[in-house]
Amino acid sequence: MRIVSSKEMKELEKKAINDFGIDSLILMERAGVSTVEVLWNELEKLSKYSYLVFCGPGNNGGDGLVIARELLNYTEAVKVVFIDDFVTEEAKKNFEVYKSFGGEVIKISKENILEVPKLLGNSDVVIDAIFGTGLSKIVEGIYAEIIDYINLYSKFTVSVDIPTGVSADTARVLGTAIKADLTVTFEYPKVGHFLFPGRALTGKLKVVKIGIPKILGAIYPCDKLLLTKSYFEVPKRLKESNKSTYGKVIVIGGSENYIGAPLLSVLGALRAGVGRVYIAGNNKVVVNAVNYEPGIIPITIDFTENSLYEIEKVLDSNTVVVIGPGLGRREEISEFVKKVFENVNVPIIVDADGIYYLSRFKDEILFKEKVVITPHPGEFAKFMEMKISEVKYNYKLVKETAERYNLVIALKDVTTIISDGESIYFNLTGNSSLSKGGSGDILSGVIAGFVAQNHEVLNGVLTGIYTMGLAAEMYKYEGRNFVSEILDYLPKAIAEVIK
Repeated sequence: MRIVSSKEMKELEKKAINDFGIDSLILMERAGVSTVEVLWNELEKLSKYSYLVFCGPGNNGGDGLVIARELLNYTEAVKVVFIDDFVTEEAKKNFEVYKSFGGEVIKISKENILEVPKLLGNSDVVIDAIFGTGLSKIVEGIYAEIIDYINLYSKFTVSVDIPTGVSADTARVLGTAIKADLTVTFEYPKVGHFLFPGRALTGKLKVVKIGIPKILGAIYPCDKLLLTKSYFEVPKRLKESNKSTYGKVIVIGGSENYIGAPLLSVLGALRAGVGRVYIAGNNKVVVNAVNYEPGIIPITIDFTENSLYEIEKVLDSNTVVVIGPGLGRREEISEFVKKVFENVNVPIIVDADGIYYLSRFKDEILFKEKVVITPHPGEFAKFMEMKISEVKYNYKLVKETAERYNLVIALKDVTTIISDGESIYFNLTGNSSLSKGGSGDILSGVIAGFVAQNHEVLNGVLTGIYTMGLAAEMYKYEGRNFVSEILDYLPKAIAEVIK
């Protein structure tokens, strides 16, 4: 599913009106009527409730007026509250139509602001049609007071298009914002629905069609996508196959204090279905791994130039390298890590301390193959030499950086952002079961396992991130798990995706 910015949505509507002759009043009518249809499905008997519809002066308010008028067909218990006079022709027209239906209107000002809590106290459902996706400035004054009252009374709240106060393009709160139980958005979801804090304020999201010609979606460029199963393919298991059919993964990592991290990565690759796995590290690291799973092939290295030769001996076109889990930050291995990036001609998945080393020489190397990095916001901030607040959920920066360095970047967070420099994917799977040390190590291995099997780097990244999140959701006791227990749910998650 494509995701649009406020500017892109405005352009689509403009083209529908100007190029296809669709009246803007028809689009507004469809938006309002479709919202009431969603309400019907959510609340069932609409006549059981009383409604308070807050309308802003623009077209979002116009949508609210259509909703209010439609609700009058089910109950007389509908009131429209507005502050400023309506400014668009569409909103003005629907205001007159609503009044012609006998609809009640209440204008709020500083003088009668205390009417708002009284009205809220006597209502069951609040419709938020104050400001929509075009909002770009801080909400303040009487509008901010009304939003605070709505949130305080915690009635069942439905936002039209996007909760008032949430930026459609960044998901940031512009001063204050409505906390909705349900948001009905039109034609396509917006970025602000999926990143935080907007995602937390959106509540349940419903996307409805309002009549934008389908052909516009096909010809208008789109680079933002909600990650669903339709965007990737899980590698098939063949009856006639052997271990070489499913590729191999080499995990380079571990140190005195982190002997388990590379093992988690190797196990992730195995759960993803890879044919052979190697672990390259010091003696303690490889012994620990082989004692846990004898099928792991050990490569004992001391992280010198000779160590690279030991790794290169087992490389072929079906190999994927993971570097970073538990590697530690030691000046003496920096040159070894650099040599890996300079000389290894297979896909490389970089996590944890591997990202730290890569950040030091990223401008010196022209990567021969796609390199994948999987940072959390703190690691990405250091990689970019920026503040965490500057990189967190910065999907534009992720895309620009991926394009600049020939990377696939997965910026891990509650909503994970993935880009190959061309498209941007937003992943929503996962929960707090992944908020544990070691989950990133598993993910790096899972991604490597999928890449090794189908030889498509982006596909492997998307498959790994989606299924890992799904595995976490399948765990019965969210957050009360050993991180390694997620591994047990990966086969179930993969089966669910295939199904």
